[in-house]
Amino acid sequence: APPPPHAQAQLLESLPYGTPPIAVARRSAMALRSVVVAAVAVCAQAFSPESCTDYFGTMKKLGGPVPPNDYVEGCDSVCGKVREMKEYWKSGDMASFACEEGAKYGCAWASAVPPVTLADIGC
Repeated sequence: APPPPHAQAQLLESLPYGTPPIAVARRSAMALRSVVVAAVAVCAQAFSPESCTDYFGTMKKLGGPVPPNDYVEGCDSVCGKVREMKEYWKSGDMASFACEEGAKYGCAWASAVPPVTLADIGC
């Protein structure tokens, strides 16, 4: 079973200095999977790769945040973890994994205008 949502942010922080990279990679992948599982559990009716792709498509089209009626719970959390993994790993298998997962959900971030895309973070 995945860790509870409040423990997800602690997954990477709890690793001691010098932890072998494979252990960090496993922990990163587990964290991303737990965010996806939590999002599905919270909003099983609306959350899906397709609904997130539509949500982020609207964000890119509008150039910023989406209207409240178009918001899809869970998409920002999943893509936040994707971005965190990509920025941490920068390159290699885990960075590629993060980019592949981000592509499934059409990830974008409204932290800038226009929104930041996967291409902008090196995917």
